[in-house]
Amino acid sequence: MAIERVLVIGNRDVSRSIIGALIPSSPGGKGSHYRVTILTYPSQTPHLPSHVHLHHITHVTSDFSSPSLTSAFKGHDIIIVAVPGGDTDFQIRIINAAVSAGVPRYIPYEFGQDTLNTGVQERLPKYLERARVIEYLQDICSEHQSFEWVGVAVGCILDRALLTGDLGFDMQWQSATIHGTGNERFAVSSIERVGVVVESLIQQWGQVRNRYIYAAGTVTSANDIISCLETISGSKWTIGCSDVDECVREGRKRIGRGFLDSGVLLLERSVLYDQELSAVERFLHSNSDESLHLTPETTEKIAEKALHELEHRGVPDCGCA
Repeated sequence: MAIERVLVIGNRDVSRSIIGALIPSSPGGKGSHYRVTILTYPSQTPHLPSHVHLHHITHVTSDFSSPSLTSAFKGHDIIIVAVPGGDTDFQIRIINAAVSAGVPRYIPYEFGQDTLNTGVQERLPKYLERARVIEYLQDICSEHQSFEWVGVAVGCILDRALLTGDLGFDMQWQSATIHGTGNERFAVSSIERVGVVVESLIQQWGQVRNRYIYAAGTVTSANDIISCLETISGSKWTIGCSDVDECVREGRKRIGRGFLDSGVLLLERSVLYDQELSAVERFLHSNSDESLHLTPETTEKIAEKALHELEHRGVPDCGCA
């Protein structure tokens, strides 16, 4: 059965990327047959790509209670969750509503590191919560034969992390802090890639259903990123170094002092550099590019996009914001 009616939950960069891939910029382009619904809280206005306007989509709101979600979900072919997945009860409520509404397909909120890696789960409790959601989906699809799901890991969203400074890179001042030798390999994707991957998942659903897959744009290192940024900017960057153990200690110390966000940020960064976690292994050995008909990205192109966006923020009709 063709997948036509798509409901995307969320109102941030991930949902925006997915909507941009599902609704093409040119009429008759790839994905033009989708009927896209965006579900947000009542107070929110949809955060849309520059080529997508309100008349291209259906906007519905929900208070995210079970009855409200079930009502909103009815009649859709697939639910795509693009709101953060650290709250297990919240995610399970969405899953149960999808099952109650008779929705046959489901993509949970992932789009990050390898949720199934136990070392990552121990370092970052939100990944343990996400793993429980995956287990719940496995249980649900064994009970309901008509219900299918796919989870997807894409690694670090590199262009977003460069622009926000979350990776320890300051694009404005051309400086970076790395936590190791700089040669440690980790998986990355662009924010645009997230939408492309989701659209490919829908197209190839029969090949990937009921699986957790790995679809990072590329595997890179801090030194590779720095080299690309120096080449693109034509400037030498200032580099500071510390070890990954110190990154973990400082992250936990901040959490202990009540600075949760900054502490978690350091722990997330440590996952990229801590080779003992083997967080990159499944991205290397279980890559789904071939089955999803995806073209790999390059570190240079992702870094180039990030630098372009930094330089063109606030420029009318740029299309990069």
